[in-house]
Amino acid sequence: MRYLQIYLPILTLILGLSSPHAQAISDNQSGLIITADRQFEYAQKLFEQKDYTAAQVEFKRFIYFFPQDPRYDRADYSTGVALFHSGQFYEAAKRFDNIIRQTRDIDSPWTHKSCFMQSQAFEAMGNTGYAQIVLQNYLKLTRDTDTKDRIYLELARLHIQNTATPGKDELDNARKNLLLISAEKQGEYKVANQLDAIDHAVNAPKKSPVLSGILAVIPGGGMLYCERYKDAFISFCFNTGLIWAAYTAFDHENPALGGVITFVESGFYSGNIYGSITAAHKYNKAAQIKILNKTFDFQPGFDPVNKSFFLKLTHGF
Repeated sequence: MRYLQIYLPILTLILGLSSPHAQAISDNQSGLIITADRQFEYAQKLFEQKDYTAAQVEFKRFIYFFPQDPRYDRADYSTGVALFHSGQFYEAAKRFDNIIRQTRDIDSPWTHKSCFMQSQAFEAMGNTGYAQIVLQNYLKLTRDTDTKDRIYLELARLHIQNTATPGKDELDNARKNLLLISAEKQGEYKVANQLDAIDHAVNAPKKSPVLSGILAVIPGGGMLYCERYKDAFISFCFNTGLIWAAYTAFDHENPALGGVITFVESGFYSGNIYGSITAAHKYNKAAQIKILNKTFDFQPGFDPVNKSFFLKLTHGF
């Protein structure tokens, strides 16, 4: 009986700790018991306070200690979002990739959100090519029409954004993606207005690079044609000054100096022609971007309170 009185409390403690209902972390010194609810709420509070660095640590702690909790997937996804907002875009992209690979249902809410967020993470790293690949791969797998429509809209935004890059014109690709949006969503996404904006940008007044190069035969003429008046004045003065200096050197029977000045001037003169052709291309690009910026501004966004990804589209008037 005496032995029973000694070992009974110990046995009760062991059974209590091994019980599945006792999933908690205890601190024997302070008597603090951290439950799954308390840990998740703390991580969520840090997230809502926008302390994303601390939030991602606490979400990882929750995932480690409570892997069987039904909020595991949400915590895993929230970790990736916290990494994204703390500027750790590469780590965030890896986190979202793991969620996508481990899921069995490609149309599950967390897979859905992870695909869009991974694309956004690649975009934040400046790699819009990978951002598009993520969405295109998801487009092949998903069966949900609304998801496909959002992917088409997001791809259109990325193509329009890439158009701002020198040497790229992806407005045709943007138009194709907008036209693939279902009829039910055409009105909600204001596709008609966006297509009109793209058409205006494509048909914006342009300067001919060929004509600009021809006019540059007269130093500054090409720049003047492209409405770059300051550059035209500088080019005219600099080139005509060197031409006059070369002429003067030859006229004063100093061929060596005249030859050096002529050689230098030939480089500046060629640069004047090349610069005029480039100026025409830049003028055309700037005209497109100006129209697009006035008409709409695509912005990806994330609502940390409702844990949802959205696409913001604002129109200028």
